Amino acid sequence: MIRIRIAKLVFTFLMLSYNCYSVEIPTYSNSVVSQKDSATKAKITNFLDRGAVFLYKPESHKMDMDSAKSNFDRAYVLSKSINDENLKHKCLVYYGELLFEENNYPKAIEIIQKVIAYYKKTKQYKQEADLWAVQGKRLFWQSPRSFKTLEEAVICFDKGSLIYKNLGLLEKFAYFIKYKADAHLNQGRLDLAEKELFQILAVYKKIGFKKLHFTYDLLADVNRLKGNLGKSLYYSLACVKSMEKTGDFDYDADFYQQLAIAYKDIGKHNLSIEWLRKAIKTLKLKKEIDYYNLYEFTDLLAKELIEVKREKAALKQVQKIIREYPPQNDSGKAIILGSLAYCYNKNNQVKLAEANFKKMIELYEKSNAMYIIDLSKAYFEFGKFYEEHKNYDNARINFQKSLNFSKGIVELSQIKDANLYLFKIDSAKGNYIAAIKYFQRYKKLNDSIFNEKTNRQIGELQILYGLEKKEKELSNLKLDMDTEKGKRIQAQSTIKFGICIVVFLLVSILLFGISYQSKKKNNDLLISKKREIDQKNETLLKLVNEKESLMQEIHHRVKNNLQIVMSLLNSQSSTLKSKEAFDAIQKSQHRLYAISLLHQKLYRTDIIREIEMENYIHDLLYNFRDTFDMQHINFETDLHPLHLNEAQAVSVGLILNEAITNSIKYAFPDNQKGVILIVMKPLENSKVKLQIKDNGIGFPENFNTSSTLGINLISGLAQQLDGEASFFNDYGAVIDVEFIRKNIS
Repeated sequence: MIRIRIAKLVFTFLMLSYNCYSVEIPTYSNSVVSQKDSATKAKITNFLDRGAVFLYKPESHKMDMDSAKSNFDRAYVLSKSINDENLKHKCLVYYGELLFEENNYPKAIEIIQKVIAYYKKTKQYKQEADLWAVQGKRLFWQSPRSFKTLEEAVICFDKGSLIYKNLGLLEKFAYFIKYKADAHLNQGRLDLAEKELFQILAVYKKIGFKKLHFTYDLLADVNRLKGNLGKSLYYSLACVKSMEKTGDFDYDADFYQQLAIAYKDIGKHNLSIEWLRKAIKTLKLKKEIDYYNLYEFTDLLAKELIEVKREKAALKQVQKIIREYPPQNDSGKAIILGSLAYCYNKNNQVKLAEANFKKMIELYEKSNAMYIIDLSKAYFEFGKFYEEHKNYDNARINFQKSLNFSKGIVELSQIKDANLYLFKIDSAKGNYIAAIKYFQRYKKLNDSIFNEKTNRQIGELQILYGLEKKEKELSNLKLDMDTEKGKRIQAQSTIKFGICIVVFLLVSILLFGISYQSKKKNNDLLISKKREIDQKNETLLKLVNEKESLMQEIHHRVKNNLQIVMSLLNSQSSTLKSKEAFDAIQKSQHRLYAISLLHQKLYRTDIIREIEMENYIHDLLYNFRDTFDMQHINFETDLHPLHLNEAQAVSVGLILNEAITNSIKYAFPDNQKGVILIVMKPLENSKVKLQIKDNGIGFPENFNTSSTLGINLISGLAQQLDGEASFFNDYGAVIDVEFIRKNIS
């Protein structure tokens, strides 16, 4: 069954995932793990990983099992040497897995139970649940299957799922409820399986889990076995839709086959063929081909091709698969032999057909038929073969064998058909009482299978299962008349449609021509406007460049003129004998230098009217060092990156000039050592703070801000900056100026 194959692949993946989990090793505050122990643990993990590679090979041989055991033995000895209980029990889990692979189930379960008891005692509940899952899945897949082993598997799933639920791991909880449902499905307890699958859907809805296709797949199986073919088709379609919606295409071929079977069951053979071809094509594109699925899909495709009277194509399809993908084991050979037998029979090669049927049955019985339904189908097909060729005794034996399975294991539609064949056989042999019993069973099953679908899709069922002969003839006659009428109407419609197309094309050509002329005219106008705009842009760019050059030339000339004035003042100062006059000229020189330096920076930059204040202030300080005897005074700065426009930069430069000159002259009498600190930084709301502070004697006690020209000049310059100047003592004189920075336009 598809559900079994999918579950087996998922099971293998989960087994590998479980055996690679990280052991949760309890830690204590007073324990120290030595480097030697860490190295030993790494070796143990390495041995376990190497052993797992041999253990989980797809086709394990004795040599592989021996290699796996050798690695596990070395890991166990090392774990005992460091007395690590978690690692010792992890090794035991691998021993249990090894025994499962060797089919020694009693000993394997004994070891797994020992580890489960340890995890329960040490409160490692997730590890306990994982091991219940391992044991349950091993029992689920034990061959040959029996009601008892499946029941034991259910007990394990119950215990593990309860722990997952208590831990809040609802996705794992639902996953193992699904395993329970699958076990009940294999036991034939279909109503219980269906109830559990609905429980899973409720949990998935609660946690927002989107990958519902595996659950829908099992629901499709349940309903097919119960004979609810409409529901089986519904869940098969829902399965494919969920797979495509979530983009989870790992098992797409299996789900396509499930949908193909659903279409086959309701007689939609062409749709079934379409989905089977898609399934086979998808399967061949997989990195690792599942040969069992490939043979089963091919078997179904061949039978569906025969249903639509393509017997030769069916035989060629099977022979092609045998050439390209030869069977590797007994289960694959059994499927292929059944396909060949069926095709040979329909191609009138009866002896070849019978020989292949016998070989198929022999292989299924030899392998104990892990998939019970496959053996049941094999008996059924062999019975059909004998019934067709009037060999009623052999036909009866095989049909009865096909029914000799637990209720719910075999598809209801197959049981129905087997009873119908037995009715025909007993009728032909004159066993009328037995024949009537078989017919009654057939009738009851047929009604139970098709009633629901009849109520929902009466029209489709009439097509699928036929009407009375007279009804068919009338229907065929009406169909022929409708076909002829339809052809006439179609011809008239084609002519009208052709005329409409011609008219539409003519109108379209006309509209296209008008639109083209209009667009061409607009395009020419746009090109003309673009040329005018480009010319204006070139003119404006030229004017801007000329303006920038002119501005730089002006700044350069202003700077040169100011330097000439400074030179004149310097020449004049050399002839002066009055100290007051000399100081006044020197102050004027510094003021002029501050302005001259500003213009020098403006004509040397491409960004007109913007001054980088940090470099500007440093250049002013260098000028003071060159002009005055500064051996006893040091400058310190705290300057943040800041740009001011030309007007504000001039005011700041003059304020600095006045403040620093006053500090140099008055703050440090008798050449005492001192420091002048200049701070300039941005504040909130576009404000700027400028502070000049020294550690000299400070302002006089009765200091008046209007007492000197320099102080008045600083206050006036602060007002020009739209700010305010403050003068106070703080272990020296402090001048604070706060002003609003203006945007540079």
